Amino acid sequence: MKEFGSDFHYITGFQGVGNTLNDVHPYANYYADGRQALIHLYQSQGWKRLWMPEYFCYDVVESLKEAGLELKFYTDHPEFIGDDNSLDGIQRNGHFCSMDAILRVNYFGMRTFRNAERLSVAAIVEDHTHDLFGEWARNSRADWCIASLRKTLPLPEGGILWSPKGLSLPEVPKCSSQNEEIAAIRWEAMKLKTRYLAGEGIEKETFRTSYVNTEEFFDTAPISALDKMSQEYLKSFNIRKWYNKKSENWNLLKNIKRNGIKIICPESKGCYPFSLILLFDNPDERERIRKELIAHKIYPAVLWNVPVQTDIEIYKFSRNMLSIHCDARYTKDEILEMKSIIESIIKEK
Repeated sequence: MKEFGSDFHYITGFQGVGNTLNDVHPYANYYADGRQALIHLYQSQGWKRLWMPEYFCYDVVESLKEAGLELKFYTDHPEFIGDDNSLDGIQRNGHFCSMDAILRVNYFGMRTFRNAERLSVAAIVEDHTHDLFGEWARNSRADWCIASLRKTLPLPEGGILWSPKGLSLPEVPKCSSQNEEIAAIRWEAMKLKTRYLAGEGIEKETFRTSYVNTEEFFDTAPISALDKMSQEYLKSFNIRKWYNKKSENWNLLKNIKRNGIKIICPESKGCYPFSLILLFDNPDERERIRKELIAHKIYPAVLWNVPVQTDIEIYKFSRNMLSIHCDARYTKDEILEMKSIIESIIKEK
């Protein structure tokens, strides 16, 4: 049984040595999720405010606010080429204070290296959730980098914090018993999904319920270290092999006959795209295609639903985009099959 997208199933075949996440970022703290990494960092540094791009996941924004972070916003989104100018303008106008921190985001793994050392703030933090292995993440000059691991790696949870400048990390958190329990439920759901995809007669709701019922835990969970099974899994997971395969899949899929639909492309060859990002002319067309894809067992994501009060271009992008997973869980033949299905649906546009 073949489905595309949604939560990861349990994946083997990417074990190896010398190319693990720890080899790429050897001095890091691991958390239950990415927002915990950011919250723990913020709490440890005593910053006054955190400046964030307007285009972001607002579920995370709410979690940050509930954790007591004071947030300010600046203009940035995946198609915006003036992200440096946006930040420079805020500095020229005197809106940064010395105890502010700035969060920059590598949207969908499409952006090449950025350097913001010229900005007069307490710290530059970069979010590399969508590309842990690309040239920006590996050559960063930021004070800190954070990422959510479960968005790009086959894990039930996970966040990471490291400092490209070698700054002292906050004290490593303990792994809570509640987090271990939640992670165990999600690992079991991943294994059940593997059996479901293999056609073993597993009911889909058996594992979907586990995913859904545990998702809210991460919104308000106390800061915890990454669960032990995920830590063990990462010790032998070949991230280079995983990202290279994902890049191959994206390059196969990007050449779809798209009938006027825009595809967001990386800024350089050193980027590893997170997914295939389709940009439609209007929300109605986006919704029609989204529903057709789901009917064919392709489950795209909307990243993200932003408030109407944001910049009009940011709101438009949010309403017109679709993210289609094409990561390394899929073989070449499966990607070509998905490509054919997408083309047949788009042809009706």
